[in-house]
Amino acid sequence: MSLFSSTNQRTAPTLASLLALLLTGVGCEVPRADDSAQQAVMHDLAYEVMLPINAEVEDEALALATAVGAYCDAPSDETLSAAQDAWRAARVPWKHAEAFRFGPAEDLRLGSAIDFWPVRPDSVESAITAAPVPVTPEHIASLGASAKGMPALEYLLFDPAGALGGSDEVAKRRCSFARALGETIGKDATTIHQAWSPEGGAFVDQVALAGAGSKLFATGQDGVARVVNLIISQLHQISEKKLGGPLGVSTGAAPDSTTVESRFSDNSTEDLLNNLRGMEEIYLGQHGEHSGKGLSSLVRPKSAPIDDAVRKALEDAKAKAAAIPGPLRLAIVNDAAAVQAALDSAKALRRLFTADVASVLGVSVTLSDSDGD
Repeated sequence: MSLFSSTNQRTAPTLASLLALLLTGVGCEVPRADDSAQQAVMHDLAYEVMLPINAEVEDEALALATAVGAYCDAPSDETLSAAQDAWRAARVPWKHAEAFRFGPAEDLRLGSAIDFWPVRPDSVESAITAAPVPVTPEHIASLGASAKGMPALEYLLFDPAGALGGSDEVAKRRCSFARALGETIGKDATTIHQAWSPEGGAFVDQVALAGAGSKLFATGQDGVARVVNLIISQLHQISEKKLGGPLGVSTGAAPDSTTVESRFSDNSTEDLLNNLRGMEEIYLGQHGEHSGKGLSSLVRPKSAPIDDAVRKALEDAKAKAAAIPGPLRLAIVNDAAAVQAALDSAKALRRLFTADVASVLGVSVTLSDSDGD
């Protein structure tokens, strides 16, 4: 045995140990950038914006179920009007929540169960014909997304072709289906809220503790990146599907009213405005009486001009949406210029988030179609 061999046997374990230390990082902790500001934003967004909105989604959905049941128990113009009002009220927090649709709503596939659109009336009518009587929420839950949720209930409450009412067996079956739709929407909204609630699944803490123990977000920056990308994704939906699609800009086809969201209730513009209000609340960190730090608190210290531009663009997008005259299903033909102005404003806001906000916050945009212009 050579001297070299003997020396090598003594030194080999030491080198291996060093390599192991380098590979595993044991004893060589990599310094992590301070993202306490991002952690604070995620905490406030979770508790001051996202959780309260999910609570409102549940409250309004349960009120909708009660109102539809009241109509079916005693059909009249008054109870129908109350059910229609409850449907519109339920849309408000639900559309705010679309600015941050992730977590339980997506993991449990309840987002599409509650709001898959455009609704397909033929699917709804087929589902009513095939449904057992009485119709149960369990049966509704087993249906495809195109035959249930808020859009299907909208068709039954607002469109003369899907009208409820009457006392014969067909009418009773239709109202039983509508009642079960409402109950299922309420049940699904409760499931989402309970999953977020600290007393339930506590998903709120997976968001609030980003970078401080969250299993979902290793860093606060990871959480902020997710929130920014969710807003960009929602702006993509607005520009390409909610406005560009019906207008024919996204498809290259003629305007098509059947692709308009909430076309039976003519609630389309309100839906759009509530989408934009939800994004604004995430950006500012405010919802009703709740207030905390939002994305703006991260953007402004790095670039006041970009923060000012985003605030101005949010206001402009809301103003252009509110300026669309009459029902959107008619405006895409009769006032296309106004719809195009709202579309252009939404795209401008999207470009601000995709380029300026993402850049100044160090966020990688994950949406494959990053602009679509």
